[in-house]
Amino acid sequence: MTDPDDFSKTAQHAPPGNVLYRSHTEICRILQFLASDNCPVAAAIGNNQLFASHILSVDPDAGYFIVAYSANKSANSMLFGLPSLEFTASSHGGHLVFQVSNPADMQFDGKPAIQFALPQSVTLKYRREQPRTPVPEDASLRCIADEGGIISFEARIADISPGGLGGLLYSADIMLEAGTILKGCRIIIPGRKAIIADLEVRYTKTITLPEGKSINRAGVRFVQKPEGIEVLFDMLAQNPGNTASLG
Repeated sequence: MTDPDDFSKTAQHAPPGNVLYRSHTEICRILQFLASDNCPVAAAIGNNQLFASHILSVDPDAGYFIVAYSANKSANSMLFGLPSLEFTASSHGGHLVFQVSNPADMQFDGKPAIQFALPQSVTLKYRREQPRTPVPEDASLRCIADEGGIISFEARIADISPGGLGGLLYSADIMLEAGTILKGCRIIIPGRKAIIADLEVRYTKTITLPEGKSINRAGVRFVQKPEGIEVLFDMLAQNPGNTASLG
């Protein structure tokens, strides 16, 4: 990657999979491109806070980059208590993901800013065809996962897309493998009939909540479109607090 045109071509023609960059030089060039393009970067903090900003400067020699404070004051203060943060950015048809740590308050051009250590890697993903809708915590969208299988457990739907992809939050004590089929999952909609669906686990990862508690998140998809799913999207559409997620 030598210039923005190269990045644009790589992003637009990325296959349905991931491209992983570990080279210090490549990582710095990607971040510098995001800075020069004034591309928004964002990170979810907990289940209902979003830190949205842009990169101000990248220092390859010192090993850090600088972002502006976001307009969300609550998210600004919360991120300093997190051991790490996952930034996402979308540009030229590509979706970039990178993990950062060691946030430090500083001044840049006379204004408050946040300094992060350079990420160890950057992943370029193909862009989702359909955005996901985050589910607010107060919606209490619970899911009894694998109720028709052998490892029934309670979880919470974090986000969902019309294409059938979603995020499932559950206890850190429960271990799932990619490819697992959770049979007969019962999605409980307050005041409505529950939705029954089989879910396929696409990936799993551990995340840390702002209060320090660790939980698991699984990316899942509906094996088949379940009956009544339109009711769920109608309910979420009527909630004015919903916005399409960046992930």
